[in-house]
Amino acid sequence: MKINKLYAGIALASTMILTGCGDDNEVGPTVNNELDYTVFDPFTDMSNDEYQDGWGKLAYKLSNNGLIQTISTVVGSSPTAYQNSRSDDDELEYYAGKNAFAAVPENFDSKFYKINFVDSDTFTLKVQSNNSTFNSTYDIATLDLTGVGKQPRNATTGIDTDLDYFPDGFNATFPSGSQCYIFLETPNQTFYTFSEDEDEGSMTIDEWITNQQEWYTVTNVVKEYVGLNNELPAVRYTDEDGDIIAAIRYNGLIYSASYSQEGIQEKENTDPGVSEVYCNQYNDVATKFLETQIKANY
Repeated sequence: MKINKLYAGIALASTMILTGCGDDNEVGPTVNNELDYTVFDPFTDMSNDEYQDGWGKLAYKLSNNGLIQTISTVVGSSPTAYQNSRSDDDELEYYAGKNAFAAVPENFDSKFYKINFVDSDTFTLKVQSNNSTFNSTYDIATLDLTGVGKQPRNATTGIDTDLDYFPDGFNATFPSGSQCYIFLETPNQTFYTFSEDEDEGSMTIDEWITNQQEWYTVTNVVKEYVGLNNELPAVRYTDEDGDIIAAIRYNGLIYSASYSQEGIQEKENTDPGVSEVYCNQYNDVATKFLETQIKANY
């Protein structure tokens, strides 16, 4: 589980606070080592034998005690329509590094995940299983959503929020005090992560590379072995956008993977004045606004 996937005037003039920079005078978004935020999830609901748009709500409480998730339905055919639409399967996520391997549930379980707030805008995450541990530090970037509305379709800068799903002509904007959060991970060690449901079939690493070369620019190919006994073939390359694309062969199958490098913060834009930023992890003010607008428009 990645916490980031934890499973976020107007936009160009928005104030951005990049926290976790070591300034003791800065005040981060957490209170008493606890961060509350909400994610909304549009889904397709069935009512009277017809499909209709619905919205689910996932409220999170992140603290040193772990991560608590509360799921509810904002709009749907019943008060539990969204909950019913979600799979009960608890998929596994895998972490693999040199002489290290962990298989953990994607849904947060404090047996496998340990959180510790370093300060008001920085926390550490330790993933542990199979006598292996993987450690990362997360900085919380806070974006001001005051005055931000639905983005134009051709927007190249600004903040993209869930208002993007709203009908054409929607023109309400977030009220003063609205914020959203982006979690930026810096791994304390190098590792790959992949999920149980992301296999690409039975093939070798070389066959996977050949398939990639048919569609993408493949440069700087690196092959290596990772896992508890370094028994798992892994590969990564750099694509035409400068992004690292990776894969791991596990139990005879190739899995699409993410590559995390020790000491390198994950590549994610957080400056809406430079390019469009996607942010969907909302504070209480933004959550109330979105919930009101969803009920009024769906």
